[in-house]
Amino acid sequence: MGMGKIMKAGKVVLLLGGRYAGRKAVIVKPSDEGTSDKPFSHALVAGIDRYPRKVTKKMSKKKIQKRSKVKPFLKVVNYNHVMPTRYSVDISFDKTNINKELMKDPMK
Repeated sequence: MGMGKIMKAGKVVLLLGGRYAGRKAVIVKPSDEGTSDKPFSHALVAGIDRYPRKVTKKMSKKKIQKRSKVKPFLKVVNYNHVMPTRYSVDISFDKTNINKELMKDPMK
């Protein structure tokens, strides 16, 4: 697939299929050529599963706290199922702990 190098780490993408369809995510670790166990171009993305909800003045403290929670996720997705946006964020990910924990538990 001649895509050029759009899928860089830090690129904001939209997930198109599956449980997180329509969610925004950030590419943590792209692998364009694929690996031996996943012979297609894919990326490890981190995104927001549950977004914070709207908060108004008359809500109680507890309700505001509940509504401003964010639930993140980590997922390996095929490039065919993500849509890159023109935005990218520069966060430095600590890649050392990401790889080890993924090898142990690839379904996470």
